[in-house]
Amino acid sequence: MTNRFGKCGSLADLFVRTCGWKGRHTIFADDQDRQFSGDVALDRASRFASALRAAGAERGDVVAFLCLGSAPHAVAWFGAIMGGYVTSNLHVRIDSVDQVAQTLEWLDAKFVVHDVAFAELIQAAVQKSGLGIRTLPLDDGVDGWAAFVNTAEPLDYRGERPEPSSLASIVLSSGSTGQPKGVMHSQATLLAAALSGQGMLEGLHKKDTVMLAMNPSFAAWLMFVLAATAGRSRLFFVRRYEPATVIELIERERVTVFPSVPTMWRMAFAVDTKDRDLTSLRLIGVGGETLTADDVTRMTTQFCKRLAGGYMASESANGCAVMVYAEDLADAKKIGCTGQPVAGADVRIVDPEGSIDDLLQSGQTGEIVVTGSSVGLGYWREPELTAKKFVDGWWRSGDLGHLDEDGYLWINGRVDNVINTGGIKVHAEEIEAQVLTHPGVSACAVVGHRDVHFGQRVVAYVVLKAAGVTPDDLKVHLKEHCQMSSYKVPKAIHILDALPTGLTGKLDRRALRNAGD
Repeated sequence: MTNRFGKCGSLADLFVRTCGWKGRHTIFADDQDRQFSGDVALDRASRFASALRAAGAERGDVVAFLCLGSAPHAVAWFGAIMGGYVTSNLHVRIDSVDQVAQTLEWLDAKFVVHDVAFAELIQAAVQKSGLGIRTLPLDDGVDGWAAFVNTAEPLDYRGERPEPSSLASIVLSSGSTGQPKGVMHSQATLLAAALSGQGMLEGLHKKDTVMLAMNPSFAAWLMFVLAATAGRSRLFFVRRYEPATVIELIERERVTVFPSVPTMWRMAFAVDTKDRDLTSLRLIGVGGETLTADDVTRMTTQFCKRLAGGYMASESANGCAVMVYAEDLADAKKIGCTGQPVAGADVRIVDPEGSIDDLLQSGQTGEIVVTGSSVGLGYWREPELTAKKFVDGWWRSGDLGHLDEDGYLWINGRVDNVINTGGIKVHAEEIEAQVLTHPGVSACAVVGHRDVHFGQRVVAYVVLKAAGVTPDDLKVHLKEHCQMSSYKVPKAIHILDALPTGLTGKLDRRALRNAGD
């Protein structure tokens, strides 16, 4: 296969070229001692794209993945991108057969690639969906991914290059009412995200090793994979985050860049690192939550002096990121801010009830609106929401914030009621609806309270129809009857005589949030 196909206009083009330049050097490796050179990764990805075509998949079909981070998963994911299919990483923390089945139906998925550990869940979900979805375990067995790939011829990439404007990926949110939102990205917007990401992380290059200890279902996985691909860096995947293990791997693999969320860094603070050689680290990345002064001090003294903090979302990606760096945070007055937009991006603060042209003055709090080269196409199968949130190349974030006198962005909360716990966004209304399915509950409100380790924790306030129902009863109901994922189950449930209301009779969420301060 040749990579001499003219202008690089898509993520697929970028991957082919990056693999070509990596050649015999490793592009993907993982903590299961699996690795792929650029040449081998390109060959396997190409054969996977071809095998999907031979199995009946067509361009534009959705190929879903239920996998933890690994080198084989990355190769298969990019293979789907090369073939012009639409990738979608399912949430590995959702263990409900019904929810997985509903998501597969909603996506109209044609193939599901999955880790062997999820085989039983996937088979049950596919059967429940009633769709003729082909399942493919990501292993070396006779019915697995390796055999599926090895029997195929390489894809004629020059003759089957995906169009830059074609849909390439549907990035799933955590869901607000049991059904996730699907952020649509094209080959071109993902290419833009990749190119912006390289600079965002201070010039990723071929000598870098970027370690990812986050699940592929997180949008951050995609953003950092794209950035490393543009930089021709080596990507090292960790299946599950364990602080001590991650510290060992940084030393062993000579990791140079490690992006994570504040919750993970706070867990790592307790690890004894005095006898560890972490000098390979040249940059640590952090995002998903606001940094405290203590966070900054401990990260830069215990791990690495260079720090890059990012504010971004799956809808806007790297090309619209707002970044803060060590130099910014050297000014104590800037600790807690999210920085300024990357090259080519822009940020506005507008009236949440107005249009994107209803700009507010410096210091005034309003809705954060961003634009840049990687703004997504909209939401899968939600044209009305797309029209509301994606306007003239801008994306309305739903976050509240303000710009200070120096043009630095500060986050002040949410327009809606989203709880950010450990980097995962949980919609309070979804949890409230499930709590209310308990026959002993008459009213419920869910909010986020501050948490030292997770940024926020999910807390529920309920009013009972009759005495006798306990918080433990409600937690069991959510876990067993509602099959709610563990991270959504409230950490605390408080019984009240009545929920607080404001002057207009509406629920006063602020009062409940303040109760946790």
